[in-house]
Amino acid sequence: MSVLKIALVVIFLIIVAIVLFLNYLGLFSKIVIEEKEMGPYVLVYEDHKGDYKGTRKIQDNIYNILLNEYGIETFKGFGVYYDDPKKVSKEELRSIAGCILEEADYNNIEKLKENNLKVKETSKQQCIVVEFPFKNAFSVFIGIMKVYPEINKFVEKNGLKQKEIMEVYDVLAKKIIYIMNYIDE
Repeated sequence: MSVLKIALVVIFLIIVAIVLFLNYLGLFSKIVIEEKEMGPYVLVYEDHKGDYKGTRKIQDNIYNILLNEYGIETFKGFGVYYDDPKKVSKEELRSIAGCILEEADYNNIEKLKENNLKVKETSKQQCIVVEFPFKNAFSVFIGIMKVYPEINKFVEKNGLKQKEIMEVYDVLAKKIIYIMNYIDE
């Protein structure tokens, strides 16, 4: 076999591997938008101002505090993003991030509050919901590129007023759940 043929086979195999990896991450996943009730949730969180990429460290920090100081293991991290990064500078973006308590740990809510952790209880609400595969950090970036434009189209098409968006990173179910409360205009 000539060097050229070997090089072409190697290039072809690399391209196939990249396509398969991107498929695994969800690049070719169909975006399905549903309207359904979500919640209630108990959020343990910290406020964040600045680039949204800083929320990952907050989630990890809250997870470690809950696990190491309180013996509470959580399986869902979250971020609530209040501002549109296309309209607000990175330094001014507002969000909260942390972990969602499992129902079995609700008896610890008061103890967490007494120890100066921020705890917020949300009610069940009608929401726009999209589920996306969560394999690793690349899935988060692909989800942002694919999901947000579809949510924006849905909001505009249905005459809704967009509010904050919550991203739930469900480790056990291996999915990111995008949840947007909305107001009919």
